[in-house]
Amino acid sequence: MNLYEIIRWGNDTPDPFNGGPDGQDTCFLVRAQSLEHAAVLADAQLARQPSTRVAAWAQAAYLLGIDCGSDTSARVLRGPYLQHAYRHGWRHWHRDAAEEAWVEQGE
Repeated sequence: MNLYEIIRWGNDTPDPFNGGPDGQDTCFLVRAQSLEHAAVLADAQLARQPSTRVAAWAQAAYLLGIDCGSDTSARVLRGPYLQHAYRHGWRHWHRDAAEEAWVEQGE
């Protein structure tokens, strides 16, 4: 199982300094077999949160590593949590709409 950080740019809080599309990002730590499955799990969480200022779906994903534990169930391990998403050199993908395919980004 892979570990992904799934990200929606910004957040929907009304805070004038930390909210909105330029505020802290909405992140999820997800264990899944594939990027697409990880995004589906995070998108389901985001769909439950009404959003008026930012997208209601994940826009970026970082591959953090591999979970070598014995639990093989795909699930959201943590989130949503708010923080600025920094890539730190990991493989990463973006999409511009919920229906679009993920596109891996170069260095």
